[in-house]
Amino acid sequence: MKLEHNPFVDIGYRGSEYFCDREDETELLRKYIDNQTNTTLFAFRRLGKTGLIQHVFESFKKSKKQVCIYVDILSTTDKASFINQLATAIYAAFPENNGIGKQIIEAIKLLRPTIQFDELTGQPSVGITTINQQQQETTIATLFSFLDSQNVKIVFALDEFQQILVYPEKNMEALLRTQMQALKNTSFIFCGSNQAIMHEIFNDAKRPFFASCTYMSLDFIPKKKYGNFIKKLFKKYVKSISNEAVDFICDWTSLHTFYTQYFCNQLFAKGILDIDITDVKLLASDILALQEAKFYQYRTLLTKAQWNLLKAIANEQRLFKPHAKAFIIKSGLGSSSIVTRTLDALLAKEMVYRNTQIEKPYYEVYDKFLMRWLQSKK
Repeated sequence: MKLEHNPFVDIGYRGSEYFCDREDETELLRKYIDNQTNTTLFAFRRLGKTGLIQHVFESFKKSKKQVCIYVDILSTTDKASFINQLATAIYAAFPENNGIGKQIIEAIKLLRPTIQFDELTGQPSVGITTINQQQQETTIATLFSFLDSQNVKIVFALDEFQQILVYPEKNMEALLRTQMQALKNTSFIFCGSNQAIMHEIFNDAKRPFFASCTYMSLDFIPKKKYGNFIKKLFKKYVKSISNEAVDFICDWTSLHTFYTQYFCNQLFAKGILDIDITDVKLLASDILALQEAKFYQYRTLLTKAQWNLLKAIANEQRLFKPHAKAFIIKSGLGSSSIVTRTLDALLAKEMVYRNTQIEKPYYEVYDKFLMRWLQSKK
């Protein structure tokens, strides 16, 4: 019996067949990589930037025009952990059975690393011990410069790049910018999900990365394209879904990639052959019920003012004027100054985001399921 895979991928990347749209963004990012253009890629959390990078990298893997190295630095906390993530990604990117791979692995071994392999996945983990900051900076320079000298085009994607600002070492921006300028065959994609911090790093004239990259951002996938994608995948697995049900999914999840994919993943798992509006509304209720304990936990972690403002923003869905008198009175938020302080706190906690990439910026609750749950509690 053939194993049936759930085609709606809510974590990771499984291949182009399960990847929705992003045709223009894919073509643009490929062009930047081909031209060795350093790029800043911004997208709100869970909107699909990592999937886009892996989608583009996969296409280069087939053509062998580039060596693409993805490094997620979200879990790093300092320069030493950054080095280990970087070395691990480099080690994994080059097969040991080819000439360049052998040279690079030998070069890494000169740094006297500890190399371990995950028992389940077989993936390597490289640890390099550095005693002081000078050794750390030399190690980073060694890794980049040795790769760059191999006469092959390299592209690094450093995901969640804003994480470098939490490092106790405060010269990381300048160090990486200096390294980037010295490389001839290596380009970078700096990815991030915190809009304010990414803008600060790359658009502040006083900072090292100012005017160093071409800017690129991801928007929401258009409803028609996402709807067609959903219907196509259900049809491929001999399941049908009504247009009304698809419209509900797209609207209820606000076309935010993770939440749309998760919803469809759970819907597919139910095994319903003919899906209608009743089925998707029942699933929406089930999802909120399953996550209710987590949502109540959020309430204990926020102040009363923060919780009330979060509810008010959820009810507006998109809040354009948080300091408008009518909004403050309707929501019982007290005063404009209280709204300012409370909104700043919610932004810092990433409970709310501000979309400034459009003509009329607005605020919205980050977690779409939390937003719908708050709306249900009027």
